[in-house]
This record gives sequence, structure tokens and C-alpha cells, in this order.
Amino acid sequence: MAKVPVSNPEFQTLGEIYKAPKAGEHVCWREFCDAVDEAFTKKGLEKNLDVEVGNARTNFVYGRPAATQAQLDNVRRITEDFTEFIRKNRLDAKSFFQDFDRHRHFKVSPKVFRQVLTALGFPLQDRDANDIASVYGNQDNEIMYAKFLGDSNCLEYIVNGPTTGAKSTYVKNFTDFDGVRNNTTALMKKIQDMISKDRVRLLEFFQDHDILRKGYVPAAKFRSTLFAQRINLTNAEFDSLEKHFATPQDPKLVNYVDFVKETNLIFTDPNLEKDPTKTIGKWQAPSILDPKDVLNEAQERILVACLTRLGTDVAHRRLLIKPHF
Repeated sequence: MAKVPVSNPEFQTLGEIYKAPKAGEHVCWREFCDAVDEAFTKKGLEKNLDVEVGNARTNFVYGRPAATQAQLDNVRRITEDFTEFIRKNRLDAKSFFQDFDRHRHFKVSPKVFRQVLTALGFPLQDRDANDIASVYGNQDNEIMYAKFLGDSNCLEYIVNGPTTGAKSTYVKNFTDFDGVRNNTTALMKKIQDMISKDRVRLLEFFQDHDILRKGYVPAAKFRSTLFAQRINLTNAEFDSLEKHFATPQDPKLVNYVDFVKETNLIFTDPNLEKDPTKTIGKWQAPSILDPKDVLNEAQERILVACLTRLGTDVAHRRLLIKPHF
């Protein structure tokens, strides 16, 4: 009832040690509790002040002896062989284990663990399975397959690594992951282009997170609202927007009213009642092609040749490359 796991032989041993002198199955529970409490302190210290008290143990190991050096060496050999097997066959072993791990606890029973490896074409002997259970097992007699795959370093690729003798043909190109974070005007124009193309009304979606209509929302809600409306920006651009429209009282709150007013300038001018004769120009949506991503003719020929070569190889080898991505 105290959730202390004790096996039957251990329970019988405790009953024999703390057996009461009375007839029948009686146990001296007070002596047992005093012995258990010695993990924290010893009884009768007021009478013996010079008795040494050891440090209290805050963790315990039950029912699982530590793996021996021979078992560790055998498991290391198995992980090395499994790593080479994965690299040769290009298999995503984690997805096979997750088919039996619906709750994503990253652990399976030893029987399922052997079945998955056998299905992959890497069968285990009984001794090897027991050694793996001793190293990667937990208190519930289950195998932590995530740790096993992490030690196996499955599908580890080295891009543009050192070459032996041959000159690398890799050409380094700059990829912009920051966007236009340093120019607020250009960033707002980018957002206005997205809104004009998709015809999105952002005010109602922001008000769903602002029940009291205070005019501001937390930065996390601001970012999630824009992301839900498919306004995909980089993290640096989101940070720049949140700093630009932050409230003076709290920098973690974003004034979405000012943001929406500025984005709606592409549709109309809010001050038309003051200047009714003002002419409003039509918003010119930009091209869907990013000028930084346009290839010249030579690059187009190289791209077509590369895709043709990859398509031919995939067709000949009957590969399904999408799950790997």
C-alpha cells in the first residue's frame, strides 16, 4: 500500500528477520520502522552524542543489478554493428519503434524490441537481448529505445566534410534566415503583400485573444495569430515586430491595434473623412517570384540535369525518399 515494491522472497526474508516472539505470523513493525528510519538518522542520539551518522540516501536501486563490463562491451559491439547496418540500408529505425509506442514514452518491452530489430533485418540472440536489457532497461523491465538509437548515431550525415585527396565540388551559398529584421518599413511591406494576396482580416483574430479589448496581446499570442493566418516570418522578423509594436508598460505585450492599422493602409486610408477628395492609389502586389531566388540560364540547366539524374536513380532503385525527409 505504501508503493514499496517487494518481491515474495524478500518479503519472506523480512518476516523471518523481524519475526515476533509470539506464536503465529506476527512481525515487530516498530523495529522494522526504526531500521528504515536509519536512512535519515539513528535512534537514541540523545544518549550517545558521539555516534557517527552517515549521509542519507535519496535514491535507491531495486531489483536491477548494474551491468558488468562484459555486458557493456557486448552492447557496445552491438550498437556499432547496428550503426553500420542502418548506414548501409538507410533505414529510419525510430519510426518502426514508434509504431508500437503510441503514447511516445520512448520505451518498449524486450519482446517488441527484438521483434522490431528482426523486422528490420537485424536479429538478436538471447544473450545479446539480455545484455541490452541490462544496459538500456528501466525499473519496469522495459527498454529505452531512444537511448539505444541515440548511442547508435543512426543516419548521421556529414555535409561538406573533409575529403581524402579529391577536391570538393560543394559550392557554399548564403541562405538568409534572418529576413528583413533591420528594416521595419520593408518588413511591413512584406506583411502587407501577404495580406493583400490572401485577403486576410487580422483584427478579428487578434480580438479572439483579447476578450476585454485592451488593444494588446502577449508576444506568444501575437506570433501564433500571425502564424495561424499563414504569415510565415523568420524568428528574427517576429522579434523585430514585437519590439517595434511593444507597449511602453510591458515589453512582452504587443499593441496589435497599431499593427493592424498600419497593415490596413493597403486597402484604405482611415482619415478619408477629414480629406474626402484624397485619391487612394491601388496596391500593386509583387511578383510571386523572389528576385533573390531567380536562376539564370546556366543555373537552370544545372538544376534540370541534377533533378533528372536524381529522378533516374530513384526510379531504378525503387526508392521512397519522402519518409527520410
